[in-house]
Order: sequence, then C-alpha cells, then structure tokens
Amino acid sequence: MRTTEGGPPLSDTDLDSFEQRYGLKLLPPLREFLLATNGGRPERDLFKLQGLPGNPIGRIHFFFGLNDPVESCNLDWNLEVFQDRLPPGLLPIATTEGADKVRLSVTGATAGQVFYWDAHARPGTTSVHFLAENLDTFISALQSDALSPTVLES
Repeated sequence: MRTTEGGPPLSDTDLDSFEQRYGLKLLPPLREFLLATNGGRPERDLFKLQGLPGNPIGRIHFFFGLNDPVESCNLDWNLEVFQDRLPPGLLPIATTEGADKVRLSVTGATAGQVFYWDAHARPGTTSVHFLAENLDTFISALQSDALSPTVLES
C-alpha cells in the first residue's frame, strides 16, 4: 500500500507508547502498516460497502497515523474524539471524505476485523457495518479510479 502525506517515520517505541497510553494492543498488520506509511492518503482508496442502500462504495480520505502535525490525522486524536460514539474496542484507523470512519476491532471475538461506521446513520438503524476479516484483506481489496490520489515516483 502506497500513501502520500503520511506522518513522520515511526519506531516500535512510538507504537509501544501509544499502546501503553490507551491500554490496547495494536495487531501486527496495523503495526506493520504504520511503520511503513504512518498513515496518509492511499493510492487505492475505494472500498465496497454492503448494507447501505444507495451507497455501495466508500472512499478513504486519509489513514490515521501518529505524530502528524495535523491533529485530526492522528490515531490518538480520533480515538479520543470518537470514543463515546462507538462500542469499545473499535479503533478508528481511517476517515472517509465525510465524517464516516473505518475502524479496526482490537479486542474480543472480532479482533482484527475491519468495520465501517456511518456517522450519519438514522436513529434505529445500524451504524456499524462489516468490511473485512482483517486489515490485510481490506487493504488488498482497495481499488482506485480517476479521482484517487497518485503517488509520484522520484
């Protein structure tokens, strides 16, 4: 997965500090992704959504990282801001062009699974939708189109 505009390079120590601060364990695929990219705009940004009539495709605007100078691009900021809006154990790992989030389950029977959170779900409807069994599967399934970011080679 190639991204642009990711945060500064991370170390295992940075990730360990994040885990200790929030009392959670980052699964190996997320750790590897953060060490490789530290978030950013993905070159392949389209994903399929099921269960949302009239909205079969989502577009990732930005994967969250750590220590990004833009506060809202950070995992910790998003975890704190959205912690009361979702069940515990769902870490926000990316945002769409709106307020919706892609979340990774980090605890329990669903640990490792990827979900979509519809920030605009109507009361009484489901706001959390299953996307993939794991982060690697989710990332591998991402597609691009003419509106997707382009990573320039130097």
